[in-house]
Amino acid sequence: MENCYHCGDVLPTPSILLDQKEFCCQGCANVYSLLNSNSLKDFYQFEKTPGIKPNKGRSDKFQFLDIPEIRARYIQYEDEKIARVKLSLPSIHCSSCIYLLENLSKINNQVLTSQVHFAKKEATIVFDRNAISLSEIADLLQFIGYEPDFGRKTEAKGIQKSFLLKIGLAGFAFGSIMLWSAPDYFGITLDNLSFRNFTAYLSFIVSLPVFLYSANEYYLSAYKAVRSRSINLDVPITLGILALYAQSTYQIFTQQGPGYMDSFAGFIFFLLIGKWFQNRTYQSLSFDRDYSSYFPVAIHRISEKGSEIIPIEQLKEGDRIQVRNEEIIPCDSILVSDEAQLDFSFVTGESALVTKKKGDLIYAGGKLIGMSIELAVKSETNRSHLTQLWNETKDKKESNTLERYQDRISRYFLLILIMVAIVAGITWAFIDPSKIMTVIVSILIVACPCALALSSPFTLGNTLSVLGKNGLYLKNTTVVEALSEITTIIFDKTGTLTDPMAHQVHFSDENMTEELWHVLRELSSHSTHPLSKLIHQQLKDKNHVIKLTHFIEHKGKGIQATYNEKSYQLGSSAFVGAVSSSTENGTVFFAQDGKVIQEIHIKSAFRASVSSVLGQLTDKRIFVLSGDDEKDLPELISLGFHADQCFFKQEPKDKAAFIAERQKLGEKVLMLGDGLNDVGALGTANVGIALSEDMFRFTPSSDAILDAKHVHLLARFFQVSTYAKVVLKVCLGFSITYNLIGLSFAISASLSPIVAAILMPISSITVVFLSSSLIHFKYWRGLE
Repeated sequence: MENCYHCGDVLPTPSILLDQKEFCCQGCANVYSLLNSNSLKDFYQFEKTPGIKPNKGRSDKFQFLDIPEIRARYIQYEDEKIARVKLSLPSIHCSSCIYLLENLSKINNQVLTSQVHFAKKEATIVFDRNAISLSEIADLLQFIGYEPDFGRKTEAKGIQKSFLLKIGLAGFAFGSIMLWSAPDYFGITLDNLSFRNFTAYLSFIVSLPVFLYSANEYYLSAYKAVRSRSINLDVPITLGILALYAQSTYQIFTQQGPGYMDSFAGFIFFLLIGKWFQNRTYQSLSFDRDYSSYFPVAIHRISEKGSEIIPIEQLKEGDRIQVRNEEIIPCDSILVSDEAQLDFSFVTGESALVTKKKGDLIYAGGKLIGMSIELAVKSETNRSHLTQLWNETKDKKESNTLERYQDRISRYFLLILIMVAIVAGITWAFIDPSKIMTVIVSILIVACPCALALSSPFTLGNTLSVLGKNGLYLKNTTVVEALSEITTIIFDKTGTLTDPMAHQVHFSDENMTEELWHVLRELSSHSTHPLSKLIHQQLKDKNHVIKLTHFIEHKGKGIQATYNEKSYQLGSSAFVGAVSSSTENGTVFFAQDGKVIQEIHIKSAFRASVSSVLGQLTDKRIFVLSGDDEKDLPELISLGFHADQCFFKQEPKDKAAFIAERQKLGEKVLMLGDGLNDVGALGTANVGIALSEDMFRFTPSSDAILDAKHVHLLARFFQVSTYAKVVLKVCLGFSITYNLIGLSFAISASLSPIVAAILMPISSITVVFLSSSLIHFKYWRGLE
């Protein structure tokens, strides 16, 4: 039997021939031609017949998406040039789907980028809004076989009700057939053959809806897998269902006995119960949503009482908020200030700055570049939206090796399982033919790769939970293993090793004019640099508001702005062009038109925990990279650092280059910095951790964010990540052991299909419990 080269369906007569390949319809041939003409032939290398038959659909099917009110529901971001949308694509099923969908830009160059979330069957697409409409994007996806589902949320409750109905139907059939089979259970022989046949036929009738309706999800899933020349868990389950039902039906209609309809109905019932419980358990520990609930995001809300700090969940429509330079816009808002420069690369991948004017809509996820601005909240939001954006940013770092190993095991598991079932069936044909069906069905059911598949997400997910509760918020689960492999740690100094809350600020000239004090306070308020924040805090009583213009921040050097046609600078001596004999640590210079009018001496105070942390990290190579001069070197040495491990006057590019050199030597590097001045270094390191002194830092380039209050737990975090790998291996070991023991009982005909159906979900649930308990029990009191 020949199959379509694209979708795998049986070829009709006549078929369509193109490039010596046969297709079942013109649609499949058209998609093949489209892929071929756009250099996407690799689509067919990942799987055999990976495609989906394109829907013919009406050309105006998605015209409703051009209605502004409806379109706005799905657009996550847009400006004058581009738009970003996230669509549900239920037809995603294999690696070829990911390859095709992430190369949409080669099919239509108006699509700029596309990223697939395989587990959620979603695609995030950025497109040229002036060249292609949202309805045309939907048409394109439908044409290549991935029709978007715009009603998934409204249908979710209906799907849940349908699933519960299937469980109820299977449970009713199971109970009824068991009742009618009671005489057989107790060894009571019925003399009335007609009544016995009647109950057998009744069992068949009651089990028919279970076979056709309750179990239909397994058939559909198995069919899709076979059609795409692949194999999934539902293939052996479906084979077991068909074999058990066929044998029972044959025995009933040949009047050889009542068959195994009670086992069949119970088998489906317990399968569905196990699936329901697995889904409920997984939802309660859904780490791609759950760990974001530990992530602290707060904002300055402007009220009649002044500025107050609140979690972003408390924002209401109409609230006024303040966002400072380099901070992320937390929710869709209207610009109240006159103008703002924004970087939306976090959302769109495009690095060009976008200018917004007063009254413009600003989407969540944009990063402010320049003076602080005031916004009016347009729509409420929560931290999970920002965390989702964080997790969607492209990560070129290596993925989890343990997960890759686990994937390889799962990939060949089912194929080996079917071969074992065939060999066992042939063997029992010579030993006891009456047990062939029991053995085959039990083998197909009891062995389950689910436990293997769940080991990694639940173990690593529980680790994210433990770390999050103790102040370390990881971007995703791949960071856990990367953290356990770290050999070298690089610290930034200012704001990382030093404690901003314990610094002392002294001004060289206390007799500046009030106007200059107000300029200094306002200038420092627009920066999130640790020293700027200290100066602003020291001048909190100078609360007269003035308006600066032409604000620019030079990372690691200083800031400048204009007031009353005069230029003001705040930063290092080199930045303002100052010549000073000051030997005071942390001197910041305030200049007017290039002339220094104030020297601000900030005495560094190192965190109390630095020395103890170093004592716990003796197995790591330690370095300090600082943008300051060497004046703090004696104190660093007294804390436990070595002079040859401390490097000063390091610009951001120097830090990134230093990390790259260490990596060339085979070292796994962790960078701990402030997240704003160390963006390049954080991105270059194997693990980049941004230290957050407050709740306003949201750093897309980092792999993790560490609450400064918990920096003393750094060594413990390494221990947790290493322990997580041990737990993962334990869970994988349990999964493999369970399957080997279960198979041995099934092969020896010591296991009935109904018991196998009960054991299969129990194995998965046990892995969930095992991973959760091993992680949380060890750290249930926290890491202190």
